[in-house]
Amino acid sequence: MSKDQLTPKQERFCEEYLIDLNATQAAVRAGYAAGKTAEVQGARLLGNAKVKAAIDELKKARSQTTGITAERVLTGIMGVIERCEQAVAVTDEDGNPTGEWKFESGSALRGYELLGKHLKLFTERIEVSDSSELATRIKEARERGTK
Repeated sequence: MSKDQLTPKQERFCEEYLIDLNATQAAVRAGYAAGKTAEVQGARLLGNAKVKAAIDELKKARSQTTGITAERVLTGIMGVIERCEQAVAVTDEDGNPTGEWKFESGSALRGYELLGKHLKLFTERIEVSDSSELATRIKEARERGTK
C-alpha cells in the first residue's frame, strides 16, 4: 500500500493509531474533530480498506524493527506461566521447610487468560437492558433504506 493513496490526515491517523490502538484518540490527534465526531471518524477510518492496509503495513514494519512478533510474545507469556507455576517450599523463620508449598497462581492465571484471548477461547457478551429505542431506530433506518 502506497502512502500516496492516503490523505495526509489519514496517514497521520494511521501513525497515531499505532501509539495506543485507540481509534477515537488517534482521530483527535490526527486533526479530526473531538468528541462523538472523533469516535465516529475513528471507526469509519478503521473500516476504510486503504487505511487498514496502511496500518497493517506500519505494524509489520514496527514488528520487524523491534523484533516483537506474535511468536515472541506467546513464548514470553508461556515462560512467565511456567515460572509462576513452579512451586516454592515455604520455610519458617529459621529457614526450615514447613511442608507447605506456594506458587504465583494469580500471575499464572493472568498468563493463561492472555493465551486464551489470543486463541479466542472466550466469548465476551454484552447485555443490553433497554433496546426498545435502538430497535425502533433500526426499523426506521431499514424503512428509509427501502424507499
